[in-house]
Amino acid sequence: MIDRAVLEPRDPKTATTFAVTLCVVGGGLSAAVTAFAPQDVDPGMKAPVLMISFAVMLAGLLLVVVKEQLRVWLWLPVPLLGIVSIVLADLATNDASAAGQVILCAPVLFAASQLRAPAAWLVTCCAVAADAAIVLALSPPERALPDLASVGVLLVITTWLLVRAGERTTRLTDKLREQAAIDPLTGLVTRRVLDDAARSVLTSSDGDGGTSLILLDVDRFKQINDTWGHPAGDAALTHLAEVLRAHSRPETVLSRLGGDEMAMLLPGCPYDTALRRAWELVEAVRTSPLTLAHGEQVTLSISVGVAHAPVHADTLQGLYTTADLSLYDAKRTGRGRVGRVPDTVEGTDARA
Repeated sequence: MIDRAVLEPRDPKTATTFAVTLCVVGGGLSAAVTAFAPQDVDPGMKAPVLMISFAVMLAGLLLVVVKEQLRVWLWLPVPLLGIVSIVLADLATNDASAAGQVILCAPVLFAASQLRAPAAWLVTCCAVAADAAIVLALSPPERALPDLASVGVLLVITTWLLVRAGERTTRLTDKLREQAAIDPLTGLVTRRVLDDAARSVLTSSDGDGGTSLILLDVDRFKQINDTWGHPAGDAALTHLAEVLRAHSRPETVLSRLGGDEMAMLLPGCPYDTALRRAWELVEAVRTSPLTLAHGEQVTLSISVGVAHAPVHADTLQGLYTTADLSLYDAKRTGRGRVGRVPDTVEGTDARA
């Protein structure tokens, strides 16, 4: 069974442009030469060359029109069909020249630059085998073997360099993507990751108690920065993140939204359970003082807002709005506590 991931290109958009251009131009030129230069073409090879040339052009055009789940099965046949087309064209025109052989670089360049390593090496091996078929059929051995060695080495080196460059680019891209998903200070996920997770659970219909969202921030955070400096503020955020991790379940999504504001997404958590856990967090932060670099301990407090879907809202925006109002209530009524959801929001306003 072939792994679909092996067949998929690194960048489908770029690969599509590259493949369509090669297929239409290459297949079109091959068909034109075969059709309009009959004196140079073996009559018995004319029909196969035309059929394969049109198949190459069709495969390229299919990459544009077919659905994505079907397109994955075309990425490997496209360069392989190109190789078959080149072999038939060279055999039909008795062309074992350097130009006739070097054109095999086109499908190899596509595969090595766009496809994954296993597919790229498969195409390269087929291209080397195709070159062997061309030169051994059309040239004497004393000329065929040096030509095969030269072209074969060129194709292998090209693939090796492009595959290595592609893998390095992929690693860098994955690292950048990971950095974009993780807050570097606290190690919590970013707002984008939290939003994606929230949308996913809100659109599922598990009937498992709904989804709760907890918003919290550090009380008088500016005072911490002003009194002990910004490194102490950073330490406070890191400390708070550690407390959240220690009091979270594996399925809980922890996020830093920005500044000193953090969030917890609790899938399958009823509202009353979320309220209880919110109060536990308030107490855990209060009883876990931050130890500064010089040894002084600072007692932190947090204000917390809680909202639940579907009790308070059916949408992500509604959930944020309700939790934010609850957080504001906690700030307004004294800090270091869990706020309540205003009666005007309960079951109505947040759904708008």
